[in-house]
Amino acid sequence: MSTPSWDDLRYLEALSRLGDVGAAARELEVSVSTIYRRIAALEESTGARCLARTAGATELTDAGRAFADAGRRMREALHRTVGDVRRREESLAGTVSLTTVEGMAPLLAEPLRALRRRHPELRVDLLLSDRGPSVRRREVDVAISIVKRPPPECWGRRLFRFDYAVFGTAEAFAAEPPSWVVLGAANASTPEAKWEARLATPVAVSTTNRGAFLSLVRQGVGLGLLPRPLAARFPELIEDSTRREGLRALDRVAWVLTHEAHRKSPRIAAVTAALASHFGG
Repeated sequence: MSTPSWDDLRYLEALSRLGDVGAAARELEVSVSTIYRRIAALEESTGARCLARTAGATELTDAGRAFADAGRRMREALHRTVGDVRRREESLAGTVSLTTVEGMAPLLAEPLRALRRRHPELRVDLLLSDRGPSVRRREVDVAISIVKRPPPECWGRRLFRFDYAVFGTAEAFAAEPPSWVVLGAANASTPEAKWEARLATPVAVSTTNRGAFLSLVRQGVGLGLLPRPLAARFPELIEDSTRREGLRALDRVAWVLTHEAHRKSPRIAAVTAALASHFGG
């Protein structure tokens, strides 16, 4: 006697459970003859008779009932396993990695706080870098990027327009002449740095650290070129409506991005939805 395979047992199990060969055939989407053929294969492989035909009816033998019971246990175990796997896949517990530029960090506290309240078992690993890991290469799960459109192989959702203006405190505007805080040489190739090099003079402080840059502008050290969505968070910052030359060319769009293959992951979808909901995307 050889060990029966599940592929044969399932036909006998269905017949035992449903009590009718036609019903078993409909559930398994096969013909009645296939049911009998697979049970015959089971009988041949095990050397045990599974069906007995009496007075026009087909009944399971003791061996048939034993094999059908084994098939039932296998079917239930398989269903439990599939359910467990699906629940793990759909679980909102676990870790999602999120990357963006350092300058975006002050905008993330509120959506991440809301995400935590809604999904307390979900952890976000936040990676701040101007040249961070790539969503396209699947080095990170989610990115907030300032791009014209999502790159190939990526799914994206528009968050907000990243438009720039000159901001400063009342103290900074009162200086004569007002001085500036600018980003340093490491950012020299960016459109913002090129604007600063042309129009932001005299310079009081140059820094490569965006967090320090924002802090210095907020403390009145000098004027600074800032995205409006960021400056709006700080009531001490006043917009200079007279300095608008060339600013429209700096406008870009912030997107939340993930790899196309990851967009339906419940954990990743929860993060992208939280960001989009907060920023009105």
